[in-house]
Amino acid sequence: MEKALSLAYRYLSFRPRTVIEVEKYLQKKALKYLFTAGEIAAALELLKDQGYLNDLEFIKSFVNSRNLLKPKSKRVLKMELKGLGVSQMNIDTYFSENSTDEGELAQKALRKKMKSLSLIPDEKKRFIKAVSFLQRRGFSYDVAKKAYLQLTNI
Repeated sequence: MEKALSLAYRYLSFRPRTVIEVEKYLQKKALKYLFTAGEIAAALELLKDQGYLNDLEFIKSFVNSRNLLKPKSKRVLKMELKGLGVSQMNIDTYFSENSTDEGELAQKALRKKMKSLSLIPDEKKRFIKAVSFLQRRGFSYDVAKKAYLQLTNI
């Protein structure tokens, strides 16, 4: 179990991880380092007890990071978290306890993009590109349109 634990600590040193991510990582390494499923389970339990693995804390950190650097809609965040192996129950718990203002996030994302959009002379094309950009980030048309209109004061 010592080798599994040491590999897990190293894996967690780069960024926070979900329980599933660490479990899959250790399962991959089990063939090379010859540790059993029981040792993996014991290592995971110890990491949870020590506070290194906590999916709710991971969600909080992930959402804050995303909202700060690359704002996306709640729907897209939920899909990304699901893809990282976070349980639907934990995702629902987090989002029911923490509200996010999609309009504010859309404006934040668009503010970063407005510099390049301002180079487009045609207002209609600029609007279409702005709304398309926000829709690719998971925002609805209505939220994207409202964010654009608020930022451009039209």
